Amino acid sequence: MSVKQGQISIGGSGNHYFNDYTTTNLYAELSIGFPASKISLVNDSNSDPVQVSFDGATLHYQVAAGEYKDLIANGVTSVYIKATAGGEKVRVTAE
Repeated sequence: MSVKQGQISIGGSGNHYFNDYTTTNLYAELSIGFPASKISLVNDSNSDPVQVSFDGATLHYQVAAGEYKDLIANGVTSVYIKATAGGEKVRVTAE
């Protein structure tokens, strides 16, 4: 199954979300569109860590430059992401 950027696919194995996102230096909300059990992030930056929040204020996870991390989502329907400088690419998937 192919899921395009920003789309939700509902199939035999459940919901899937993908976004190839460019960060800002302020938390920006990415709406997933369904209660996610797991969110995965790939930080494609060479230097800037990405900060992840489930409420837009509290730092819940930090993903170092070049790192991949699976996050326990516990049914959240959106995630907030920022980077120190902004302009960094991060790939976000959810299921």
